[in-house]
Amino acid sequence: MASTSQNRFRRGVFCAPVFFGIYCLASSTGALGDSASSSADTRPRLLETVVVTGTRTPYSLADAPVEVQLIGPEDIKASGARDVAELLEREGGVYASRESGRGTSIQIQGLSSEHVLVLVNGRRMIGRINGAIDLSRFHIADIERVEIVKGPSSALYGGDALGGVVNIITRRGADGEPGGVVTLRGDSEGNGDAFARADLVADSVSASVSAGYSRLAGFDLDDSTFAEDGVSGESSFGSLSGRWQASEGFDLGFDASYSLDDTERRDGGTGGKQYATYKQIEEVRVGVQPRIHFDDSSLTLDMYYNRYADQFLQDQLGSTENTIDEETINELLFGGGQWDVSPGWLNTLPGQHTLSLGAEFQLERLDADRLGQSAERDRQSLYVQDDILLGNERLHLIPGVRFDRDSQFGQQVSPKLSLRYDISDSLFTRLGYGRGYRPPSFRELLLRFDNPAVGYRVEGELDLEPEKSTGFNAGLTWLAGEQHSVSISAFHNDVDDLIEIIQVESTPTILFSYRNVAHATVSGVDVQWTWQGQTWPLRLELGYGHLWSEDEATGDELSGRPEQRVNLAVSLDKPRYSLGLRGTWTGERVFAVELDSGGAPTSAGEAEAYALVDARASWKGFAPLLLSLGVDNMTDAGDPQYLPIQPRSYYLEVSWSL
Repeated sequence: MASTSQNRFRRGVFCAPVFFGIYCLASSTGALGDSASSSADTRPRLLETVVVTGTRTPYSLADAPVEVQLIGPEDIKASGARDVAELLEREGGVYASRESGRGTSIQIQGLSSEHVLVLVNGRRMIGRINGAIDLSRFHIADIERVEIVKGPSSALYGGDALGGVVNIITRRGADGEPGGVVTLRGDSEGNGDAFARADLVADSVSASVSAGYSRLAGFDLDDSTFAEDGVSGESSFGSLSGRWQASEGFDLGFDASYSLDDTERRDGGTGGKQYATYKQIEEVRVGVQPRIHFDDSSLTLDMYYNRYADQFLQDQLGSTENTIDEETINELLFGGGQWDVSPGWLNTLPGQHTLSLGAEFQLERLDADRLGQSAERDRQSLYVQDDILLGNERLHLIPGVRFDRDSQFGQQVSPKLSLRYDISDSLFTRLGYGRGYRPPSFRELLLRFDNPAVGYRVEGELDLEPEKSTGFNAGLTWLAGEQHSVSISAFHNDVDDLIEIIQVESTPTILFSYRNVAHATVSGVDVQWTWQGQTWPLRLELGYGHLWSEDEATGDELSGRPEQRVNLAVSLDKPRYSLGLRGTWTGERVFAVELDSGGAPTSAGEAEAYALVDARASWKGFAPLLLSLGVDNMTDAGDPQYLPIQPRSYYLEVSWSL
């Protein structure tokens, strides 16, 4: 952002330099081993990957009693994505889409971003924009894997997890030898990225230090208008994470991160008015996680702090009128613990039992010019879960319940039940049931926002009730030898007291507010097939999802939900090179009126079907140098109203492993 615009913010944003010296540090850590590996080993390694999100306890992916969609390190590397938003836009089983002025939203099982809990290393993220955590703020370069849990099995995570949980897991240090990587990337649209990471090992301590810088080039999908569809600017981040193994019975995880995004864009208003919109987002996260191991149990504690600062400035060009200058500061303080134990008295009952007992406390504060007042809420939570193995370990039963006390909305109880039954060594079924809730956000309760440029006002509603949901999942997975796997899943969600924004006055300024007006049902099926070649390192993935959604009050389908979606991925991984093609086809969507935090509302209408397809080729023959060429958005999809994404672009990426 230009310095002239920075000076107009009422409060300065404290800055931290990006640690480009990491490159020098990484250079001294020694060379990594050859990263090329046989594609035939990919599937066994993937099934052995330990996942933690579904049950809050570790399981290999193949043995997990709750279905977890895993996007692993090799998938992330082959995707060519720059951030989590780009990664999930091309994935099956979830629906992520860009929204003008609102970042990226995500839907899981037909429930919108407000009902999806986004975690980083198991920790709740703050800083929602119009109800959504903008996934483009999480840089791929710092991420090890993404775990997605859908539907009722996420009840143990508490509020906001009606639809599911997205857990973004960052690198936690080297497992063996030290090393590092330096990556440079540029594309035909003028975007650029520089990233460096060092993995360090010293006696009982392992750590990862990383930093990155991105240059964003704006784009415009409609040259006939003044408004732009993409922001331009700069983004930088730095992070440190690791673990200290103090003794056989005690270890300490630690992490800290800082990011700063500085962007601008042209916007249009009513009557031909023109605006320059500037935005500066700064985020700080810091936490520690002590873990104590006993003979038959373990205790994990977690403490962290998250600060999200958003400064928004919108100037009318050629006039001092209709200027918006606002600041939002969102803070979260969290403390919690989980005790995993196999108590002797439970062994008198049938089966093998592992009991998980947890307690959490969180204090959230929001200070925003758009609120009528500063807001603060605290929550205390208790949960218990019993992991039971029965029937020669073929039947896996996990009942659980969570109790939440919210300082604004009182008490909530969220039960859940998960079941897995192994019909044979290669065929198993999973069932899930859960009840969840979502308390109204500060924005829905207290918002006071005037947009004179467009002619509307939004006011919160203090009398809102929490949304409540009941969900069911059923799935069948067949691991047909070492080449094929097929999974079929079905779901149904019933949501009461759904909060929607409605027009309550029409003159002289249009007034919108929030109400508990809707009862919605969402059902669907999802089919995924994977084939892995044995003599030829070729991998195919194909999936199809169908969704039925309905607002019970009107009979209309819910806004922005595609009825059909197809995903496809093809990859060839040879020792000296790799080729990949991945994409999705999304069917038509029907939209209701949606409000933008800066520009004009998105009008109601129907969006056409579209396909997003990316291609990537990598050459490994110059190891430790990796050279990649790629095409993003090969079909040149995009719509300034309903799909404001960057047009087709070509990129070159160079990575050097150290």
